Amino acid sequence: MMMYEKLIYTNDRGESIEFGIDSVYHCNVSKDVEGIAGVTNVLYKTNSMGQHGDTYVGQRIEARDIEILGHINTQDKTQALQLRRQMLKILNPELNGTLTYEYGGFKRVINCRIFGEPKIGKKSVLYEFDLQLECFNPFWREAEEAKEDIANWVAAWHFPCVIDRDKGMIFGYRAENVIVDCYNEGDVSTGMRIRFTALGTVSNPILLNVDTGEFIQVNAVMQAGDIIEINTKYGSKGAKLIRGGIETNYFRYIDVDSTFMQLGIGDNNFRYDAAGGVNSLEVAIFYNKEFLGV
Repeated sequence: MMMYEKLIYTNDRGESIEFGIDSVYHCNVSKDVEGIAGVTNVLYKTNSMGQHGDTYVGQRIEARDIEILGHINTQDKTQALQLRRQMLKILNPELNGTLTYEYGGFKRVINCRIFGEPKIGKKSVLYEFDLQLECFNPFWREAEEAKEDIANWVAAWHFPCVIDRDKGMIFGYRAENVIVDCYNEGDVSTGMRIRFTALGTVSNPILLNVDTGEFIQVNAVMQAGDIIEINTKYGSKGAKLIRGGIETNYFRYIDVDSTFMQLGIGDNNFRYDAAGGVNSLEVAIFYNKEFLGV
């Protein structure tokens, strides 16, 4: 069976449209799509009188522009017009969207928005389209978020279940990985979600990067069942408390010396602690590995 590259655009309402060789929205991804592989790097530099050459100051990667060319693969005018209306409905510029690249079992996702006017017009026999997408975050990511547990409870109950009358049975145990390595296999540093979960009373939970000395600490007392989530991603930085299913903004409880840490490329060693009730604290880190292209 032949495998082809395909792109799937999905808007905020969950409506999707697929572009590929075997789709009614026909598109040869390897030939008719621009901007999915490389990124544009901008270098910043300075110079002064008498200096030969320039001095490197820094760099940034610009937003990604993607162009998709193709045609509606039907000669039936009624069906073609219906498919055109469906395309315009899904590619609503007022909605955020994601673009998913698939080739066999390989999959990458990127956030995007429709840019400019989707051009859909009849050329000779078929309706052709020219779509422009802009990705403010230029990096592709894995479809599933990675998770690292630093301290949690592990189930030990299994079947068949035999309970020794004298020794009893362990139904679960606490896996206390005091230091855990979050290995970032991506091409760039990335933000993360830090989740503190309280099984009892916990005060001032903290997560420390052993390698850099950076930390993030919440100056508050957690009750049993509380969850505090801290997001360190650019554009989404913040903190919230989830108590009894109700979310509360908790940004003001972040210690002033805290750093909204990023996961560097490669190894990132973290350790957790608390001013009190550390044995009642569960800690997990969620993150996306981000890549320069597909």
